[in-house]
Amino acid sequence: MARRRSLHFVPGGNERMIAKALTLPADGLILDLEDAVPPDRKAATRPIVREWLQKLDFGGRERWVRMNPIFTDLAVADLDETIAGRPEGYVVPKPRNARDIHEIVHQLERLEHRHRLPAGSTKLVVIATETPQGLLNIGEVAAASPRIVAISWGVEDLGAAMGLPRVRDARNQYLDIARYARVMCAVAASAAGVDWIDTVYTDIADLVGLRRECEDGVAMGYSGKISIHPSQIEVINAAFTPSAEELADARELVAQFDEHAKRGLFAFRFKGQMVDAPHLALARKVIARAG
Repeated sequence: MARRRSLHFVPGGNERMIAKALTLPADGLILDLEDAVPPDRKAATRPIVREWLQKLDFGGRERWVRMNPIFTDLAVADLDETIAGRPEGYVVPKPRNARDIHEIVHQLERLEHRHRLPAGSTKLVVIATETPQGLLNIGEVAAASPRIVAISWGVEDLGAAMGLPRVRDARNQYLDIARYARVMCAVAASAAGVDWIDTVYTDIADLVGLRRECEDGVAMGYSGKISIHPSQIEVINAAFTPSAEELADARELVAQFDEHAKRGLFAFRFKGQMVDAPHLALARKVIARAG
């Protein structure tokens, strides 16, 4: 199972930034064809991104392409012209409902057949809250296809669509609509059985605030965070990697469950606390997060 503590955005077509990105400790790179590429450069950028996928050594990092929204006239060409590079899959912006996901899946089925790729091998990471409709329909979006491996959320586009003057308060904490989107992303992803990945932190100079937001994300069950600047990646990786002590406790707890299960016991005292099945599930998640 791939670790996705840090997925780092790289503007499509920017040779300097992809060269830098290939030296960074991100678990995955998102090659962006959407917001980071001006409208008049999108057609010229697609073959560059395809060439990156085909020729560059990503050193084991996951390779994702952020396509344009499926309801635009750009999306199908994004898929057509980059799938030959065999990315892990596509980051899906601004879905409105399950039908949008189904249309992407339909296009991927066509292209996998054409390029002789294994059926269903192209995965999706869905940024599910960038439209009001998407936020309302996040449960059906998250469960729309087995190709979906993770759900993320976004508030900049949602805020623009709703005309919100700000999404954080004076203490830099999310206001209600953004907080709701963050919570619902976690709930919907968990219900669908996929990872949930926290959104970008836009104040790139504020690494203390980033660390605090990562810690909050860990407490909400997020497995990682999307980064937009190289300086953010080490902070994100550290926050979403269990400490040696946490990992040792989790492994010891799993071992204790195995021992007690042999005697027919599924609730017992562990380090002063009564534990049962939910604690076992949490311990297993900590071990999975540690990779």
